[in-house]
Amino acid sequence: MATQKGTDPLTPNMQAVFAKWENRGPRDGGGDSGLEGENQIKWDQVGQLADKITQDGRAKWRERYGDSVRPMAHRRAKQRSKRPAAIPMEEMTSNVIAEFKSKPMITPESLMVTRPYMGKGCSCMPVSQVDFSTQEAVKLGFRNVLDLEIRGRNWKEKYFANIVYAVRKRTNHVYPDVSPSVLHHPRVCEAITQEDAESKADTKSKSVSAEKRAQRIVEVMKSTMTGRLTGFVAWILTKIFPNLLRAILVHKGQIDVIKRASERGLPMIYLPLHRSHLDYVLMTFIFWHYKIKTPYVAAGINLNIPVFGPIMKSLGGFFIRRKLDKKNGKKDMVYRSILHIYIEELLRNGQSMEFFLEGGRSRSGKSLSPKAGLLSVIKETLCSGHVEDVYIVPIGINYEKLMDGNFSTEQLGLPKKPETFIGAIKALLKVCRTQYGCVRVDFCQPFSLKEYLQNTQSSQSSVQGSEPNSDGELSPDSDPSTPPVIWRHGSMSSLYGTDVGEENRQLVKSLAEHITYTGTQSTALMSTNLLAFLLLKKYRQGVEKSQLAEDMDWLISELKVRQRDVGFTGEPEEVIHYASLLLGKNLVTRTTESSPPAVIYKPNKELAAIVELSYYSNAVLSPFVLESVISCAVISCCDVSLDNTPGHVTCSATREEILATAVEICQLLQYEFIFVSPCKQLEEVLAEELDQMICMEIIQVKETLCEDQYSTYEKGWAQRLSANMEWRDEEDEDDLVFQQTCQVNMDRLDCVEKLRFFHQVLAPFLESYYVTACQIHRGLHSQLLESDFLHNIHIEAKKRVYENLASSEESVVLDSLKNALKSFSDLKIIDIYCVGNLRMVELHDHFEVKEKLIKYIELLEVLKG
Repeated sequence: MATQKGTDPLTPNMQAVFAKWENRGPRDGGGDSGLEGENQIKWDQVGQLADKITQDGRAKWRERYGDSVRPMAHRRAKQRSKRPAAIPMEEMTSNVIAEFKSKPMITPESLMVTRPYMGKGCSCMPVSQVDFSTQEAVKLGFRNVLDLEIRGRNWKEKYFANIVYAVRKRTNHVYPDVSPSVLHHPRVCEAITQEDAESKADTKSKSVSAEKRAQRIVEVMKSTMTGRLTGFVAWILTKIFPNLLRAILVHKGQIDVIKRASERGLPMIYLPLHRSHLDYVLMTFIFWHYKIKTPYVAAGINLNIPVFGPIMKSLGGFFIRRKLDKKNGKKDMVYRSILHIYIEELLRNGQSMEFFLEGGRSRSGKSLSPKAGLLSVIKETLCSGHVEDVYIVPIGINYEKLMDGNFSTEQLGLPKKPETFIGAIKALLKVCRTQYGCVRVDFCQPFSLKEYLQNTQSSQSSVQGSEPNSDGELSPDSDPSTPPVIWRHGSMSSLYGTDVGEENRQLVKSLAEHITYTGTQSTALMSTNLLAFLLLKKYRQGVEKSQLAEDMDWLISELKVRQRDVGFTGEPEEVIHYASLLLGKNLVTRTTESSPPAVIYKPNKELAAIVELSYYSNAVLSPFVLESVISCAVISCCDVSLDNTPGHVTCSATREEILATAVEICQLLQYEFIFVSPCKQLEEVLAEELDQMICMEIIQVKETLCEDQYSTYEKGWAQRLSANMEWRDEEDEDDLVFQQTCQVNMDRLDCVEKLRFFHQVLAPFLESYYVTACQIHRGLHSQLLESDFLHNIHIEAKKRVYENLASSEESVVLDSLKNALKSFSDLKIIDIYCVGNLRMVELHDHFEVKEKLIKYIELLEVLKG
């Protein structure tokens, strides 16, 4: 039914609306306001009421404050500035238009200052990644552990703050003595019986009984950690550390994750990168500070010196030999079985452990190749079912200034000084007179060892296409709640009690490399690292402070793009001044020039100073190492000379040639860096880095048809044959295969500069390998002692530096020359073998390796700089 327009709810009466709107305001004739009834008010009455309120208010203010009340002065309205005239389009240069188009839009996200969160879990372990990942942990900030945060509410907290703080940190953690269980373990008893039988058969042997020797080994090895002693030593450290360090920085979110994981009752295995003797003391202090159960720490027997040895034992240290077997060629089964069972018993009692996969401290400032001995014991303990699971925690530690002094003397060939009580006292006195800046400790996300073994073995089974066998090898369908059973073939033939086989060795090696890689990528970079890196890679001849500050800012931004954090804040010029003071005048000189007025920073050119400065610089290599590999491959394949002026025409190379050369460089430097995580393919990661450099326009790509490689004569014959014999299908006409050829963008100066910078990252190592290869070619005609041959290589490297033939003075470091020999041995160019107690070296084959060796020499000669 239709309704009338006036009563339609969807079509209101517009005349009534207009009348109501007109009645809301005052009329010219002083009419009504449109309000009806008793509440009707005249608009002139409202004005009179407002004037009355204002006058009454002023009268009250005058009664209270007198004549000091003045009317408020009104500010004059600002005159609007004249709008600038529009710029004619004809006057706008192409650079202005290009800058407008190339600059990104400013968004709120781009204005946010965020720090990369270090130590995120790897995608190859998704369960652990989700289990220990929370958004709240990422958002938390940093904490200085030296800040005790005690507010002086009473006289005890005010005058005895450290004691009150130490008392409040007391815990009830239990640290059992497992030595009786070790001595009575069947495996240890079997090893003792076997040694006694061998000693009786050998009439010339007059050694003590195996049982007494086992008791002595356990007495030296075992830890004496108790909660009270740990708390007492930690209280002393609260007094000592503030005098040596400005801060010990840890991320609150990382600590919360570690604390949650440790409360589950499973053993925690902490694996820090080893930089200083302070590492294990620092870790224990941090755990005590946050009331986390302190781990047992594996330490070298060389640290068991008077006074300091018992202190380390009270902090959880247990001492092991660096060389397990005293006699070459004969395994000390008693010692090996005791070490194995001691670690196994600690894990069975739910105790956590800490040791260093690198073995000793890094002498070069970068991570060393991991040694997986103790890690194999932990893996076998899990696989044997003695523990339900184990959490692995990689840790990155970095110092602004190293307390242990420098390792330049050892890198220049002088023997290592053994640790003694007198030497420790002298070092301690020297340390107490110096300020060492800040320390940054990054705890990576824990991951389940069980999950890692299951995923790794499942992937191996899927690749091999094998089904689970009767020995219990894992398959992709295995129950994740059941501990994986590893391949086992023996009982008493190694430290771990089993002859684990090649598959298990590769498994443990991959695990060790995964942990070391994660710890390296999670290590924050300090101010001294960045300053040393810039001085050695870009400004060996010196640089003005303003230019150095600009490059420092650029380097920090590049690190953030690569998800690497820095352990400092502040303006670049202040950071540079602070870092130069920490490094000292022996490494960095600071001079002032009058005309024009400028401050110049230069690295010290003495060889020992350059080697020590390279220690700090090498920490910054890992974020750029893959780009450096690709750059070196491009320089080699495209025949690029970085000294040429822009516009120089270079050769082009195919994408496959560049990637093959990059893989070859990685194989050559395999003992210097872990380029990718073992769960990823090196070739795929290198291909991604090449694509990234193409996006940066450092490399230009041209696509050509693959048939262009054939001559016109060959193409003609191919067309005739296909036409006569009707081989060619119509559908195949569009299936054209293109080939990518790469060439360096020499027309742009900034691209050439970036290529030169990336090349300098690896140039010192490539020069060390070049010197080693040349010495093998010239001086290795017969078998020689490895130590003598290494000494000859070192002399040749120093000679090149003194004669100004070396482009990088730090190429003389002994570690790189040793790694070069290992690498050429793996490449089957030389053989390293033992003859009795001597290690010998000789060419693998005098006729076959000559061409291969010359090929590497030519490659390294181009890349050494």
